[in-house]
Order: sequence, then C-alpha cells, then structure tokens
Amino acid sequence: MTRPPELAAESGGVFDPASDSIDLSALFGLLRRQWLLIILTMALFLGAGFAYSYLADKIYQATTRVLLDPRDKQLVGPEVVRPTQGVDLSWIETQVDLVTASGTLRKVVERENLIDDPEFGGTGNPSDMDAVLTSLARHVRAERGAQTYVIDIIVSSTSPEKAARLSIAVAEAFMASLTEAKQNAARQANLLIARQIDDLKAKAREAEDRVEAYRKENGVVQVDGRPVDEQTLKQLNEANVTARLKADEASSRLAKLDAIARTTGGDLASALSSIDSPVLGRLKVEYAMALREQAELQQTLGDRHPRMQAIGADIARSRSLITQELNTLVARARVEADLAKSQVASSAAALAAATRKVNETSDASVALRDLEGEAAIRRDVYRAFVARAQETGLQENLQVSDARIISPAQVPLYPSSPRKKIILGLAGIGGLGVGLALALYRGRIRPVRPVVRETFPVLEDPVLPQAEPEPVAAEGSVSPDVLAEIGVPGSLASGGALTEEAAGELLGGVAVDSRPAFQAIAEALTRPGDTEGPAVHVLFGTAASGAIAAVAYGLARVMAEQSVETLLIDASSGTVTTGSSLIGRDVHGILDVDFNHAQADAIGSRLEDTSIVLLPAASARLRHEIGFHGDRLVETIRDVADGFERVVVDLGPSCPPALFNALIGIADDVVMVVDAPEVDSPEIRAMFADLQHLVPELRGMVATRATTIVVETPPATATA
Repeated sequence: MTRPPELAAESGGVFDPASDSIDLSALFGLLRRQWLLIILTMALFLGAGFAYSYLADKIYQATTRVLLDPRDKQLVGPEVVRPTQGVDLSWIETQVDLVTASGTLRKVVERENLIDDPEFGGTGNPSDMDAVLTSLARHVRAERGAQTYVIDIIVSSTSPEKAARLSIAVAEAFMASLTEAKQNAARQANLLIARQIDDLKAKAREAEDRVEAYRKENGVVQVDGRPVDEQTLKQLNEANVTARLKADEASSRLAKLDAIARTTGGDLASALSSIDSPVLGRLKVEYAMALREQAELQQTLGDRHPRMQAIGADIARSRSLITQELNTLVARARVEADLAKSQVASSAAALAAATRKVNETSDASVALRDLEGEAAIRRDVYRAFVARAQETGLQENLQVSDARIISPAQVPLYPSSPRKKIILGLAGIGGLGVGLALALYRGRIRPVRPVVRETFPVLEDPVLPQAEPEPVAAEGSVSPDVLAEIGVPGSLASGGALTEEAAGELLGGVAVDSRPAFQAIAEALTRPGDTEGPAVHVLFGTAASGAIAAVAYGLARVMAEQSVETLLIDASSGTVTTGSSLIGRDVHGILDVDFNHAQADAIGSRLEDTSIVLLPAASARLRHEIGFHGDRLVETIRDVADGFERVVVDLGPSCPPALFNALIGIADDVVMVVDAPEVDSPEIRAMFADLQHLVPELRGMVATRATTIVVETPPATATA
C-alpha cells in the first residue's frame, strides 16, 4: 500500500512496483475515472461494426433437404422396395460429396444458364465454364444431419430468390445424377451380357451336336432323354419282381388248399374260414345249418328217427360237395403255381439278356452322360444370360433415384451474412477491450520527481517520522474527510516513551474527555447488524503511536458502553500501545502462542468494568515480528470473532504494507489518524486521495491535536 518516493505514481495508480499483486478496488476506481474514454472507444468500434454490416453485400442462404433411401428399388418383381440390412457410412459420405461434384454442378449451370450470370463469373462465353463451376462450388455446401440419411443442400447468393431456385436445382441435379448412374450401370451390364450371348449360343449348339453324333456312332437310342436299353432293363426287372411275387403267392395258396383238402375230420368249418371262395362259402353255410338242425333234433328224437337219418344224409352230401370243391381249387392252384414258375423263369432269362446288353454298352453310356452334362450346362448358362439381358434391358429405363426432396428451399427473408448481432457483439467486445487497455495505459505508473513525505510510511523506513506538534484552535480543520478532532496530551502526541502506568492514565483520560467525539466516530462506522459477523474497524495513521492508541481505546470504550462485546487488538509496533499501557509490556500475545508456546487461553485480558477484551498481537520481545504475520492475525480474528460484535484493530503508525493488506481484507471500516496541523497539507491530502482509490473501506480521518492539560483520570485496569 506504500510507494518508494523514486517511483511515486500518479493519483489513481493501480500497480505496486514492490510486489506482483494488483489491487482490484483500485483497478475499478481507475476504470470509473476513465469511463468516458471506454465509452467513446466502444462507440467507435460499434459505429464501425454497424457501418460494415450496413454497407457490406448481403448474402442469402437457402436450404433444400434431401433424404437418401439406400433400399434396393426394383420395378420388375414382386417387391418394389426391398429392405436393407444396413448401410455403410462411407456410402452416405460419398453421396454428400457427390452433391458438389463437377458433374452435378455442370447440370445446374446448363439448366439455370449460369454461364451468363455475373455473380458466378459468367460472361456468356462457353470458355468460362470452368470458372463458373469453381464459383458455384464456393456457393454450394452439403451437410449431413447427425446420424441420419438427410442431406442439407445449402446455396448462398446475393438474391434470395436465386438462392432458393439454385438450391432446388442442385438437389434435382443430384437426384438426376443418381438415376443416370444407375441407368449407366444397367446399360453397361446389358452391353457386356449381350457380347457373351452369341458365343454362349454357339458353344451350347456345338455341345448338343457332339451328343447326337456320339449316339449315332454307338447306337445309343433314347426315349424321353433316357437310353432304351436302360428303360428295357428297368421294365424287365420290374416284371421279374412281379412274377416272383405271383409265384410265391400261388405256391402259398396251393400249399394252404392242399393242407385243407387232406383234412378228413375235425372242425371243417374252421378250416374253410381262411379260403376265399363263393362256392365254398355257400356250402359252408349249408353244412353249418345241417349240423345245427341235427343237434336240435337229437335232443327230442332218437338217432333212428327218420328225420335224423335224413339230416345225416344231408350232412354227408354237403361234406362231399365241399371235398369236391376243395379238390377243384387245389388243382386250379397247382396250375397257377406252375404257370407263375414258368413266368419267373422267362422273365429272369429276359432280364439276364438285358443286363448283358446294358453292360456291353456301359462305357458308351458313361461318355454320353458326360457329353450330355456339358451340353446341359452350356444350355443353362446361355438361357440365364438371355434372361439377364432381357432384365437389364428393362431396368435401364425403369430406374428410380435413391434420393428424394423432403423439404424444398424457401425464399429466405433475412440475409445470413453479414450477421449484424455477431458483428456488433464482437465490435462491442473489441471496443470494450481496447477501451480498458487504453484506460489502464493512461493509469500506468509514471516516474515523477521524488517527493519526501514525512508523515507517510515508506518501504525503506518502517517507522514514520513525526512532525513537531503545533497548537491549533478547537475549530481546527473543516475538511469533510475529518470524522472528528481529538485532544491528546502532548506526551502521547510527541511519540516519547512513557511508563506503562502513565500511559494508561493518559489513555483513560482521553477516552473520558473526548467521549462525544468518539461517539460521533462510532456513528459514522459500520454497525454490527449491517455486516456478517462482527464489525471490524482498523485504525492506522501518521500520528504518534500514543495518539493512535488513545483513539483506538477511546473508540472501543464508547462501543462497549452498551454492553457490546468488543475485541481490542493491539497490532502496533510503536513506543506506546494499548497493550503495554493497559495490561503491561510482557503480557503474551497471539504470536507468543506460536513462537514461545504460550497458552492460548492466557493471552486475552478483559478490562475491568467494561465489555472490552484486549488482545495483544505479541509481547514486547516479539513486537518487531508483527508486520510479517498479518495472515496469522486475520486467522485469529476469524477464530474468536463469533463471541464479539465489534473488533477494533490498532495498527499504529509503523504499519508494513503486508500487514495492512492482510487486515483490510476483513475490515469493514478503515480510519486514518493524523496530526491536526497536517490535515490540510498537500502531502496528507494526496495520500488520503490515493488511499481512497485503493481502499474503498476508508471512512475518513481522525485529527489529533496536542494539549498541555494533564489528565488525572485513573486508568482502566485489566483482569485476566
């Protein structure tokens, strides 16, 4: 917060040459002072951006959306559209590139007569075709939607109608190119197939001629495509099998009838049940009825009764007839069995002869089958090529494009370039940046002639020189920055050494005599209810350490009058301090806890009959170390702040910048204590103006005037 005299900055300087830190509050103050320069720079940039957006050529963009359909479309066949299992992503990217291919754009140039359009470099000369194509390619852009089959064809032009028309024209040319590509593929395939048909036809005919010649040479006769010998062998084999089956059946029937015919007794009806003969069936019925009637009459008539004898004769006659019929059937079955055996013998002989014939011609049949297979293959290939040629010939004129327009381009209402909002936004940002840079440049540190300020601490001399006290009137200064004027005994204002008892009596006297002034100061500072936690008030200045200690103690006494818990911290390294005057020089402080292992609960002392707790930063031996441990003081204040409503910090006159910077970070108010005769001096006014820009919490100055009145008021004593 201080500057060496050889590098004093102008009022409002931001950067401290002694360190790498930047004070943001001072930075904002500097920017507030340079607001007009920043606004003018932004206005200049915005004006340039607006002029450019107004005067630049307006470019319109129109978009036509085209859907790629990768499914196979065949107008000939049961299914017009065949489903696809998947599409290679490279195929889609290839279609996107084909939109801006020269072949597609050439169709657009010819259809829209762009060779005469000056926008695309056309002059009506056919030799300008390449230049027009190049220019049109710069105006056409194709984009694929994310993970879709949709292509956006974007065309830019100075005319909105032309942009929409050309976008649709490019889409139609693209679809026509896809159709032509498929037609060309079908035409090329048809030509290649047609070239092979004549050759395949000749080869098929040659193979069939070789088959016929071989048949004639080897006497191979075929019916329905098969050799006659093989057909005869098959038929004879089937006849032989049939004859064998008939012979077996005849032999079995003969054996069965012969066995029944030899049966002379027993149950004749049961034996005849397995023979299928109408005559035997009727005789079997008559025989069974005669037997039943005989059994019924035998119960009522005797065996010698005439009716019984007549029934016995009927039974004998039926049995005789059955025996005769059986003999007849046996004779017939024997004849059939002999005939079947003869047929088996004849068919076997014929089959053997046919087998010998087939074996004799087997070698010729094998070669013939090879020739027939070759001929069949060539014939099938020839027929397949003929059918494919007819199909490709039809497909050449029945091709459907793999793309279709789903959203034709509309005439754009607003130009796409220049984009006024973006241009003005960038111009505003650029103007703001340049304006801030100019403001910071104007607020840079500038070397000036050295000015010795006897009443402000500098880095080379941590102890502020004290001016000789001069008596002033009570009215004193009328500066609006002065919060109050306090009368201080000359022994305190001179900076001389005093005993602890004498210094304590003088501090107590000042607190009593100047109570109204201290109340006015307290009213001007932040109240506890206006901030989070306790209100922290930091006092420093160019006055003597005893004068600053008197102001700090008097202010704490006024704040504590309403039983407000007040913490008074003695962080001064001067000759007279509140800690040494009120509780002694050797009492342990905050730094003694870290360096001398003092007990933390023994460093604070409550002043008797008050709600003030006095907390020294260090004992007399470690007071020279206070300036290097500002962060430790801040940490202690934060640790104990919950028990207090106000905190008053006495920094004294010899305040190192590091200590000051650390404490103003938590301060709600900063008060500067100066000697009354120096309030209106140019050095003090310049110093205060600089600090106002650097420290927004700086509330004002307290002027102390030296008095010759000896105050006999007893001092406040402390209790541990």
